[in-house]
Amino acid sequence: KISGDIIEIYQDFDNNIYDALEEGLNKILNYKKIFLVYPEKAIYPYPKRILNGFVKFCSKHLIDFEILNEIYEDIVLKKGDLFITIEESDLISLIKQIRDNEFHIGKDIGVISYNDTPLKELLGITVISTDFKLMGETCAKMIINKETGKVKNPFNFIDRDSL
Repeated sequence: KISGDIIEIYQDFDNNIYDALEEGLNKILNYKKIFLVYPEKAIYPYPKRILNGFVKFCSKHLIDFEILNEIYEDIVLKKGDLFITIEESDLISLIKQIRDNEFHIGKDIGVISYNDTPLKELLGITVISTDFKLMGETCAKMIINKETGKVKNPFNFIDRDSL
């Protein structure tokens, strides 16, 4: 652990996903089951605390859920399913399979992706994401102003067409 006068800009993984899903609760409740696609063996592992926040949210609202390791090639999709993807490759595979099965994204099957990108914005994908731009700006401001301290970076639910 690093000590002393440092700059720490952090994400609260347990509460970030929980709070973001709470923001989208009204739309999320339109779906029968939520699947979190959490890659266990990612090259850059994701914090397990994401799972804690997700399970806490589903348990509180009595929502049926399942945790998947990946979007499999022949995944069985059902109307009323909602998927939360973390990896870009899973998002692409999911969208392709939704279209191949002639379902409509945001109507028959919901999609939420973790971490916003310009492409997700362009495609109308709903996201839950930290504000990467603000993270950089906060860090730069603290360096320029010779400030130290611990700052929680905001995490948002950004509602688009896929929910």
